[in-house]
Amino acid sequence: MKLLSQVNIERKQGNTVLQLLQGDLSSVPAEHATDILVMSAFPNEYIGLEGSLMLALQQKGLSVDAMAKDKEVNLLDQLNCWLSKPLSQTDQQQFNFKRVLCFEPGEKIKEPDEVVSDIFRCINTFAYDEDKNSIIMPIIATGYQKIPMHKILPALLQAAYFWLQNGLPINVLKLVVHSQEKADAALPVFTEFKKSLDLNPDDFDKQSTFWQRIKNTLQKKLSGTKPIETPAKASAKKRYNYFLSYAHVHSKDVQYFVDELKAKNNALNIFFDKDSIPAGGLWIQMISSAIQQSDKVLVFLSPDYDKSPVCWDEFQCAKLMEYNLKKSIIQTIYLYGHKETPMPLIMGIYSYIDCREGNPEKIDECVAQLLK
Repeated sequence: MKLLSQVNIERKQGNTVLQLLQGDLSSVPAEHATDILVMSAFPNEYIGLEGSLMLALQQKGLSVDAMAKDKEVNLLDQLNCWLSKPLSQTDQQQFNFKRVLCFEPGEKIKEPDEVVSDIFRCINTFAYDEDKNSIIMPIIATGYQKIPMHKILPALLQAAYFWLQNGLPINVLKLVVHSQEKADAALPVFTEFKKSLDLNPDDFDKQSTFWQRIKNTLQKKLSGTKPIETPAKASAKKRYNYFLSYAHVHSKDVQYFVDELKAKNNALNIFFDKDSIPAGGLWIQMISSAIQQSDKVLVFLSPDYDKSPVCWDEFQCAKLMEYNLKKSIIQTIYLYGHKETPMPLIMGIYSYIDCREGNPEKIDECVAQLLK
C-alpha cells in the first residue's frame, strides 16, 4: 500500500492524520492496520460484484454476508449502516482491521455532500470508543455508484477535515484508491486541498471562504463546471442558554415547550428557529457554531428524531462538544416513545426527562425541572 499524500491536523485534543493511499483494501499491510474498515453495500446484498471489495474479501475467506447475519450494532433503520462484531484474532492478523462498518445507502441517487454526510454520521456514532478510532476506507461511491472523483472527494475531504479538526477522537483516517486511474484522479484533488489549508478553520467567515475556494478551484480545474454560488453569510456569534434539537414534525410540541419556558423566564436566549441557516455544505459548520455557543443542548427524542439526518448532525455536534469539554451539556427529553425500533444506544445512554406522548402536563413539569 502506497502513501500518496497526507495532512497532519493539529488540535488541542491530540493531533490526527488524514491520508490518501493507493492499494488493495482486501490486503492491508500491517503498517496500515486500523480498527475499522468502512465499506458500502447495496441493501441486504452481500454477494460481491466483480471487481468489488466485498468479492475480494470473500475470495480471501472473509464473508460480509456472515458478519451481516450476526451484527454487533444495527443502525440500518436510522443511518443505513451496521457494525460487525470483532473479527477473529486469525482474521485480524490476516486482514489488519478489527471490524467492518458497512454503509448501505440504498437505491436513491444522492448528491455527493449528502452521501458523505451519511457516511460520517455512521463513523461518528462509533468513534468515541478507544478501540474504534482508526479508520480505513475506500473513496465511497466512485465504484458502482459512479460518482466522479472530482465531485465526491472534495465533499469527503471537507467533512473529514471538519470533524477531525473539531476534535472527533479518530487518530488516523485513511482514504484508499485501488487503481492507478483513480489515484491519478484523486491526487490532484488532495493536493489542491492541502494547498488551501492556510486559513484558520476556527473563524467561520474564513472557513466559508476556505471551502468555497476549494470547491470553485477544483470544479474549474478538474471538471470545467460553473463556480459555486456564494452562500449566505453566517450570523454573528452570540450565547444561547439552550439549543433545541428536535424533529420538525414535532414543532407544535416544541413550540409549546418554548412558550412555557419563556413564560417563566423571558430573558432566556433559545436557539429554536433554524430558518436563518442555509442548506447545503455550510449547514454543519453553522450548527456546530451555534451549539458551541450554547450552555445546554436539549434533545427531544422520538422515532422521527432517529430518522432525521439533520437531528443526527445536531446530536453528534453536541456529543463532540461534550466529549471535548469533558462536561455534560446534553439533556434528553423523551417526547414520543419508541415502539417498533429501539432508541439508538448513543442517545439512550442519557438520563431523560419523560414527556411522552407529548403530554402538556409532563412538558410543564420538564420546564419546571430545567429551571430549578
